[in-house]
Amino acid sequence: VDLIVATPYNLSFDQLDTCDTVINRFERIAPMLARQYGAVPVVGVGHSCGALLQLLITSLFPDTPRAANALLSFNNKPVKEAVPFFDEVFTPLFTALAAQNGTYPSGTDAMDIGLQLAKSAIEGELPSDELLKRITKFLIPPQLSEPYSVDNVAIPTTVRDAVSTILEPTTKALSNAGVAPVMHQVVEALEQIPLLVDEVAVGARDFNPTPSSVRAAVRRAYRARRTLIIQYDSDPIDESDELEELLVEAEKVTRMKRPMIDIDLQKTTLEGGHAAPLLAPPVDLATRAEDILGEDAAKDRLLYQQADKTVEELIRWLEESSL
Repeated sequence: VDLIVATPYNLSFDQLDTCDTVINRFERIAPMLARQYGAVPVVGVGHSCGALLQLLITSLFPDTPRAANALLSFNNKPVKEAVPFFDEVFTPLFTALAAQNGTYPSGTDAMDIGLQLAKSAIEGELPSDELLKRITKFLIPPQLSEPYSVDNVAIPTTVRDAVSTILEPTTKALSNAGVAPVMHQVVEALEQIPLLVDEVAVGARDFNPTPSSVRAAVRRAYRARRTLIIQYDSDPIDESDELEELLVEAEKVTRMKRPMIDIDLQKTTLEGGHAAPLLAPPVDLATRAEDILGEDAAKDRLLYQQADKTVEELIRWLEESSL
């Protein structure tokens, strides 16, 4: 039985804290899966930052075993290399955006409110009363809102139901067409920005651990016996070659301790850019498109040839590994 457990996380400069989040979310469901399916090997799969997190989990969290890892579009650059003009432009900009004077909300509050409004619109719903209170506090200066109470801001249930009924056909059409799920994912990705802005504003200037510390930890303690590295031929920020060299060094260290251990390291290069494995429509939309257009035409029109090739490579490797 092949099981896929998705563990979403928020981007953060503190990658060890993010690893804790990923592990905790997985461990919430792991006992139930063990009771239902028995002991199953855990294979970590991650793209870009996710690949780095799987690398860290396998090296620094010994109580979280990984039988194997598939690491896609790996990179481990310092912040100042990954983000040009980080100190000169983004640090002062983010600090200003997050600034609060005790009276008015910050720029990150405005960003978050806008994203929550977008979510409500995608779902075909009016903003929640709690969100309306936040909007009121944001738009009306405190000195003007004193005679009124924002706690009284609310939309009657009858109005909400009427609007939902009117918007339901449009919402359903967007959902069936695969547009709404994609828009929802875009908004969820954008929700990461205010969190990162706030981290920079309070002093974050590089990742924890730093790239050099990551390399040292992996060289010393990487424990997965099988690893697949996938890189894409048009990815300018990819560091898969450096990762391969690092894991070869880690293998030598492991063999010094356990000479008879079986270790397999593979690297493959596929066509596409950094986001290639992410550019795929919802499965039901892809299935309908393939039924109507044919498989090849659907992949061409919906631009998921590279994502499909990635899946094929992962399946080949998993079947070959016999985990």
